[in-house]
Amino acid sequence: MSRPPAKPSTPDRRRDNCFDLLRLVAALGVVVQHAVEHLAAPFLWFAPGSGRWFGDGVPMFFIISGGMVYASARRCREQGRPWRDYLRNRLLRIAPALYAYAAVMAAFLVLSGIVAGRALVGTQFLGWLGSTLLLVPVYHPPLLAEFGTGVVNGSLWTIPVEVGFYLLVPVLVLAAARWSFAAMLAGAGVVAVAGVALLAAAAEHGGDGLGGRLLAVSVLPWLGFFLLGIWWHRVWDRAPQSPWVALAALAGYVATAVVRRHTGDGAEVAVALLGGLPLSYLVYWLAYHGGGALRRVTDRLGDLSFGVYIWHMPVINLLLWAGLDGLALPGTAAVLVVVALTACCALLSWHLVEKPALRLKSYSSRPQQAGTAAPSPPPNRAVDRAGATAR
Repeated sequence: MSRPPAKPSTPDRRRDNCFDLLRLVAALGVVVQHAVEHLAAPFLWFAPGSGRWFGDGVPMFFIISGGMVYASARRCREQGRPWRDYLRNRLLRIAPALYAYAAVMAAFLVLSGIVAGRALVGTQFLGWLGSTLLLVPVYHPPLLAEFGTGVVNGSLWTIPVEVGFYLLVPVLVLAAARWSFAAMLAGAGVVAVAGVALLAAAAEHGGDGLGGRLLAVSVLPWLGFFLLGIWWHRVWDRAPQSPWVALAALAGYVATAVVRRHTGDGAEVAVALLGGLPLSYLVYWLAYHGGGALRRVTDRLGDLSFGVYIWHMPVINLLLWAGLDGLALPGTAAVLVVVALTACCALLSWHLVEKPALRLKSYSSRPQQAGTAAPSPPPNRAVDRAGATAR
């Protein structure tokens, strides 16, 4: 049976939001946290080791990613597209920026003399470069120990977590279509709780074993945050959206953050996921009630969050390697230097690499602009009978 013609694209209220800005805020929170830690430079009220800073930028990323990526996969199925179109879109979102980073850093490491020419064909350098190109940039060879902290970019552990989620999402979409959204969420929730329990157990035993390290960079212990994003994306239209509820969620999140500071490593993982519930409500409330002025910030600058996240640790390591951390700069000024240099790198990454790459996507979960024809879905494909109810 032939698929009916696609309806003209209309504005989607779900995209009238501030998610891009919230991702940027989360990324900048991570930048400040790492700059204070590695440069030993206090920033405003945040002193090294004090913990008085928003430390959940990465979970916030995962929450937003959960809703957005699930929507993209569901749209792929609703349009009758092959899953390779979805995977291609996901690859275009992260690989070009990551590959550009790998190329620039490889050139810098060689030109600066940190890596000798003969080491370019050695297993350590090729392992570092290869792991980055394969989207699992978690190999940190001793060869690079002289650069800054000794790890070129330890923040990229989130890349294999995100890729693991990308691969899992089609299974979740198919499960929701086969059974129901609630059944899919319940089953995935059991897996998420098991992942947290395993990571907590590993943390209680030091977490230094190979199994613990591999678990920490897999999607399992972080799946709960992605699922929260998926859930809110589904129910937000029916959820209470009062500022008083938002304030209560803020109080709940702060309470869990305080409790985490007084728990062991194992319990901290579970409390962090518990705090993800009020945090996820706050994320969605701010996204849809932040107003047009906030949304226009990223409309004008671009979606800089991924570039900020990728480049902040190379910037910090460069300052450490060059000895600039020893300059008599006030702590806040030193952190602002990191933020400014990182923002410059992110602007270049977005406008030269990421934005052009995203134009190659097969389809988009964002609404088409007026006067722009939406890509036609492939003909003669069955319509997902559950797709229309997955909103």
